[in-house]
Amino acid sequence: MQFIKNIFNKASHAKVVDTLPWMSGLKDLDDIAAIEFATKQLNADFKNNFFNDEQYLIALFSVDEKTHTHVEKITRHFIEIDNIAIDLEERMSYSTFSFHRQLFLIYVHLIEKLANKDNPLLAKLLAHAMYSANRMIQWRYYSYLSAPANVWLEISKIYLIAVKNSLHLEVIELYSDVVALSITTSYIKICMLGSLESFSFKRQQINLVRKLLIKWAIKVTIDDVYDEKKHLFYVDTATNAPAKRIRNFKPKDSCRYWNFDTVNLKIDLCLTSIECNIKSKQSSMDEFIDNKYLISTLEVLRTEWSRSDYKRQRRMEERTKTVKSAMTAYGFKDTCNQIKQYENMMVQRGEKSYQGSKSFEERLASHTMVKSRPDSNIIYVDLGAGYSNIVDESNIGLGLHISKHVNEVSLGMIVSITVKEQKYGTRVGVIRSIKPVSGNKLHIGVEILSRSAFCVEAKNVRSSMVKAIVNSTNMYNNDIFRNNKSRFTSPSGGFTCLFLPKDYSITNQETLIMPKVQYNKNDNFRVNILGADLVISPTKTLERYDDWIRTAYTQK
Repeated sequence: MQFIKNIFNKASHAKVVDTLPWMSGLKDLDDIAAIEFATKQLNADFKNNFFNDEQYLIALFSVDEKTHTHVEKITRHFIEIDNIAIDLEERMSYSTFSFHRQLFLIYVHLIEKLANKDNPLLAKLLAHAMYSANRMIQWRYYSYLSAPANVWLEISKIYLIAVKNSLHLEVIELYSDVVALSITTSYIKICMLGSLESFSFKRQQINLVRKLLIKWAIKVTIDDVYDEKKHLFYVDTATNAPAKRIRNFKPKDSCRYWNFDTVNLKIDLCLTSIECNIKSKQSSMDEFIDNKYLISTLEVLRTEWSRSDYKRQRRMEERTKTVKSAMTAYGFKDTCNQIKQYENMMVQRGEKSYQGSKSFEERLASHTMVKSRPDSNIIYVDLGAGYSNIVDESNIGLGLHISKHVNEVSLGMIVSITVKEQKYGTRVGVIRSIKPVSGNKLHIGVEILSRSAFCVEAKNVRSSMVKAIVNSTNMYNNDIFRNNKSRFTSPSGGFTCLFLPKDYSITNQETLIMPKVQYNKNDNFRVNILGADLVISPTKTLERYDDWIRTAYTQK
């Protein structure tokens, strides 16, 4: 602590203020009220120029440390609890973001004031400012919002000041429960997290990426000179933007570069270990391996950060503006139910629809239709569905405005959209982007997977049973399947899948969307498609998310 004492030897009149008077009032408040109160008092003290006097710096660090416990408790609950009341969730988000922003403004002001004075507290100020910026951006991303205005310029300025004062590699411990990082590592971490802003990750995924970067990027260094064979990412310190991939790139003096191959290698190793069910020897992976969001998150990171597998996300077709009302069901289960409703509606009208192996009476008995609305072209089903407005569309994509809270939808969620135009029927898609819009609504971007998907029943089939049937007779003989019905039954019983037929405007292959819990790529499955009993084997997993997997398959 000698370096802290030295600052006060320069002015004999200075007296260290180790805390602020209002801090005693925090002990009687709950966590949210405490940081709201602290934010208000810090703002008042800042406006009164308290922190321009260096004797108050120690008090500022004390305030930060003592409120850190409150902030971390709120953050932990916000990330770990899915079903928080909307009003409480919004209060948690706003109050915590505002607290970090207030601290960030104070730290930036003090850094600019002391940057050229060879001050022994400068390193700690820089580290605190970077930490506050990191947390501030994370809280914006938790609510699918963009980073605050000009924050990337401010973060780059912090890094450049650290370099100028030879403090960028100094590892500084801020809190006892937070890994001590250098300014360089913190800068890379926040810039790489910013590169994923458009991917609408869940709060749990954002937190997971943050932890992964702390573990895996700690040895990544920043270079001033561009090496085409070495560097993959860069940040332009003169522009308000996070890290970007290097492509069609002209180096500039304001750019900084880093090699991310070691992180990508760890991503590949982790995914390979999971897919092959091999326990990894990498200790840096142990704490993440049981995280339920790990696979879906790493697959995005492998694509976006990979040197070789990267594919730039672009719309394959431009969307045209439109205004249409629709009914939208959210999630795999409710999507299946809405499609079944649509099929039954078609049957009632006497139109062609997929019948499967069930009779009309069996299918009609299992579902009901709500006819409370006069428009007979739309199915109105109380399945967690809701009214939505289609605002733009193409053959393979839709943009919708929905009245949902950000916690009720997620990237990778299956949705079904039923519109008035009979030719489209019910379209099945997956949410690719989520952005807040005016009127307390969300704009979701949906990639259409099928315009004619239908539900099929499936059962897991033992490989030995498949061989017995194939060897004995034609496997498409339905009598054989009926006679061996009990032998096809798996312990988990049957389950519903979505069959996506060929549609040459979207895809030229048939695929199945299956519940993730039922899927095993080494198993075979009995399904009834268009009245024919088939045994199929998955061949390639096309994509996977929290509760579903889309797979290509071959007939056995």
